[in-house]
Amino acid sequence: MSAYFSSTIADFIRKSGDEITAGLHAKYAADGFFSQYTTQTEAWNLTIPALQKELRLLLHLEPSFEDWIVLLEFPLYRLRRRIDVLILSPTAVLVIELKVGESRFRSTDSRQVEEYALDLRDFHSGSSGLSLVPVLWCTEAASRNYTSAVVSTGVSEVFLVGKKGLASLLNQVGNVALAVRYDIREWESGKYRPVPSIIGAATSLFAGHGVREIAQADATNLDTSANRVVDIIHETKRERARSLVFLAGVPGSGKTLAGLQVVHSAIESGVEDKGDIVYLSGNTPLVVVLREALARDESARKKSRGEKSGLAEARNSVRTRIQHIIDFLREYLTNDDGSNPHEHVIVFDEAQRAWDEDYGRKKFGRSSSEPSLLLDIMGRHTDWCSIVALIGGGQEINTGENGIAEWGKALRALPVTELRKWRVYGPPNFLEGSNATANLGAGSLLGAERVTVDHDLELTVPLRSFRSPSLSQWVSLVLDGNVLGAQELSKELGKYPIVLVRTPDLVRNWLKQQTRGERRFGLVASSGARRLRAEGLGVALNATDGNAIAQWYLNDRGDVRSSFALEVPANEYTTQGLELDFVGLCWGGDLVWDENSWKHRQFRGNDWVSVSGDRQRFITNSYRVLMTRGREGLAIWVPTGSKEDPTRKPYLFDKTADFLLRCGAKLLNDGNA
Repeated sequence: MSAYFSSTIADFIRKSGDEITAGLHAKYAADGFFSQYTTQTEAWNLTIPALQKELRLLLHLEPSFEDWIVLLEFPLYRLRRRIDVLILSPTAVLVIELKVGESRFRSTDSRQVEEYALDLRDFHSGSSGLSLVPVLWCTEAASRNYTSAVVSTGVSEVFLVGKKGLASLLNQVGNVALAVRYDIREWESGKYRPVPSIIGAATSLFAGHGVREIAQADATNLDTSANRVVDIIHETKRERARSLVFLAGVPGSGKTLAGLQVVHSAIESGVEDKGDIVYLSGNTPLVVVLREALARDESARKKSRGEKSGLAEARNSVRTRIQHIIDFLREYLTNDDGSNPHEHVIVFDEAQRAWDEDYGRKKFGRSSSEPSLLLDIMGRHTDWCSIVALIGGGQEINTGENGIAEWGKALRALPVTELRKWRVYGPPNFLEGSNATANLGAGSLLGAERVTVDHDLELTVPLRSFRSPSLSQWVSLVLDGNVLGAQELSKELGKYPIVLVRTPDLVRNWLKQQTRGERRFGLVASSGARRLRAEGLGVALNATDGNAIAQWYLNDRGDVRSSFALEVPANEYTTQGLELDFVGLCWGGDLVWDENSWKHRQFRGNDWVSVSGDRQRFITNSYRVLMTRGREGLAIWVPTGSKEDPTRKPYLFDKTADFLLRCGAKLLNDGNA
């Protein structure tokens, strides 16, 4: 990854503005992701001379800085943005955001440049362990005194620079005796391997970028898995066959991203024809948020190009590629004439949550499970078809969700002549069950045309918690009640903090203190945590309120409808498949530790009652979902309860808190773990 322009300070101030702009023009043209806009060119015509002036002044103050490196337009593909200016000194990397003609320092702009610095810290190997100094330069603002301090490693607070003062700041930074020095000429050769959020990845993909440009390809087989699925689809089409492909993975391993990449790659490679591949999900919040994020992004990109940018039109356009599974089924099952579906390929996300025949009877008046209905509908094609089922482990949270086992049952229920037409592909042990499939297996599939086990169909590395791939395993050990195993593994969590607090104010304060730049935080709670209302959390994000869900995940700070407000928690239904950077989990009374085991409960009437069987599994999986939503950190608030309230017995919450602490969570009392 390289900047559009790179030179020493000495060379930069000697070049003409036209020569530098011409170089930027050439790089713009070579980069397929970004487009050149007149406003950007005009901005550089103003700022290049201003930057040259400040750097001449810097060399007047300190001539020895002439070999520092100036980089212009440094791309950050995870954020789909470019850093305006980077200045590399031997001890610090200055990240500069230019606001041409701006006379005020806005908090949104400060967070933007801070996010750039954080992105380099987290995903650029050359920046690891260095001092990163974010600078907001508003070219018409009044100069101000610097109150921030340059930190020796990591990201400093944002420095605010007005019309004058950049040279003075650079001189100040250059003369700070920082411990870490680096070779500034080798910095650009550092690898940039970002781990995108699902929303960021989706918008990048649909804007024209592939996974290999935005995913941590060397640490995961995500790209390989997506390409393998596309190859199977190609083969299925070429040989006029039918295929059912199971792609499995642990929570946070990138199944949704892989599914979106399959859709994107199929379109790019030409395997799809006239829009006959579609991404489906039964997860209403996920569909709502992805659609709205893509629509907002498409509208913004058109607006930046000076094109008509109606949000309603953008929303309609993304519906053709991302659909709710119920809408898909309703189209082919309501007033069903038995006709072939338009789609030859469906990518079904969270297919482990496919419902059984009892729910099918209630929903469509047919005693058929969701897998059976999909096999029937797609099997109407007389030429070819492919179903890609994305299977998560241990995330079944509703009655009737039986994981990959329900798919195996549906296949075995097909007439022999129909089963013989299907080729089935899956990861290792998908017939018997494995960790990737929550130990549920598809079972024997004798009679299928072909059953193929493929290692590339299992995603093994959690991407969501990029600070510690061990998070998912730690959560599993906690929920299994394995205190010794969890305690030992907690030592491998590295830079992923897990703290425990006993008051709601502490969890809110911790989230605000931890989160910098444009990182997102929010509260989550189990839908069964009914007595949290006594703690002031009586309203939860409702899975049927799509507008509220989109605003919660996508709206900015300062909007009381967003997750940043820390007023309304999301639950397992409104977080599954989605994520935040930092999560505050509000622990409820539906899962409490009592003596040597977890106690699973449901609130009925005026009291808690114990539950068994599948209901226990669903409660456990609810907490598994909630505990794995955070990309960068987790704070767990366990209430203290009330002696006056028999539904909130303090000793149960105390035992639960003690168990989590013994598993490796760190107690936070006064803002310090």
